[in-house]
Parts: sequence; structure tokens; C-alpha cells
Amino acid sequence: MTTDEFFASCFDAIEDHFYIGFSEAEGGKHYFILAREEEDEEDMVPIPNRKNIYAELDDRTWAEDVGIDWVTLSRNQLTVRFGSDTITLSEYSEVTITFSLEDSDFERLRNVLQKIMKGYEDRLNLVD
Repeated sequence: MTTDEFFASCFDAIEDHFYIGFSEAEGGKHYFILAREEEDEEDMVPIPNRKNIYAELDDRTWAEDVGIDWVTLSRNQLTVRFGSDTITLSEYSEVTITFSLEDSDFERLRNVLQKIMKGYEDRLNLVD
């Protein structure tokens, strides 16, 4: 198992688009995006191999609808383990992002992540 790790000084979460993004700097080359493919929350249903979750790491050439084995969110860290049965484009089997967020941004991150993982709650670990 290989892990890509970085500290993200920039963060964004867009509830209406079920999107979270981290980057090491504004316009930085090291970034991670996690999003849900559906346009409406009512349309969110689990599908085989969890391939309605989109991930992008550092480069659009490594972008895919990936399966997620699990996601763990703690107060200063997000770890995503990609589905070993679906991921094909990356040398990494997981990504770990550390961050320092204001409480309001962390709550927004938690809320959007829960929406992204709707239907896959058994794969989401929220650590207090």
C-alpha cells in the first residue's frame, strides 16, 4: 500500500455540488478533490463499486470515478483509501491530508463529506 501525504493550507467545500478540495497552496500543484457525481441529493443512491465518487489527485490525468474502501475524518486530518477493485490510474492506494481549519470550515467539511458518502455511511469514519 502506498500513501500520498501532504499538508493543505487551502481548503474549499461546496455543498450544492457535493465537492471538497484541498491544496498545499493557492494554485499549488499538490491538490486533492473528492466529489459526488449526482447533481441532486435525492438522486444519491449507492451503486456497485462506489464508482459515483470522483477523485482527482495533483493532475487531471489522474482523475477517475473511484471506489472508496473507507474515509476517515478527524479534526486535523482526512484519509481516503481507494477501492482496490476499481482504482486504476494512481500509484497510490490512499491519500492523507493534514490541515488546520477554523471550526466553521471544519463543520462545513464534515457536512459535505457526509453528503458525498451518502449511501456509504459504513465506509465513513468520523473521529472526534
